[in-house]
Amino acid sequence: MRRIYSILVFSFMAVMLAGCQPPGKPQYPEITFDNLPPIQLDVAEIIINTPYQEPLELPHVGEQFPVSPSRAARRWVEDRLRAVGSNGTAVVTIIESGAVEQELKRTTGVTGLLTKDQAQSYEIAIEMSIEADASTAGGQRKSSASMRVTKKTSVAEDASFNEREATWYKLTKGAMNSFNEAMEKQIGKTMSGFMK
Repeated sequence: MRRIYSILVFSFMAVMLAGCQPPGKPQYPEITFDNLPPIQLDVAEIIINTPYQEPLELPHVGEQFPVSPSRAARRWVEDRLRAVGSNGTAVVTIIESGAVEQELKRTTGVTGLLTKDQAQSYEIAIEMSIEADASTAGGQRKSSASMRVTKKTSVAEDASFNEREATWYKLTKGAMNSFNEAMEKQIGKTMSGFMK
């Protein structure tokens, strides 16, 4: 009985200590658009073309983000566009989906010791085009839409790594939300003949 009591006390203490551990690296959810109604295109197939590969060296930093711009851009296509036609294709080209870092000028001298400057700026760019092509009784019909969105932010020189990652995630999400709104409007303007 005493042994069982000791095991229970030890287990309880282990659980309590585990609960007191400092939090680890935050986990960020995927940036998705599956909560929105899909944009239905009168084509039989949607092809995603990704010629852009973000370089892995500075100043390019998008692949370091919790959710990379390239992953978020591809997810937008998968979530928002649907092929609901019987023939034809829509080729979606992800022209750019990356982020660049720029060092900012900081205050020097005695004033610099008392000032917290913004240390780096980050600019994200999302650019895509859609080319739709389908055959009809009267021949071929074609339509297209394209959109480029950029967004920028900065971080303070004393920002922790977790704070920096949170800023990157917010930047990516903000850029993708802006892109989603702008591209949906553009598709409605220039590709209305392919919308169902």
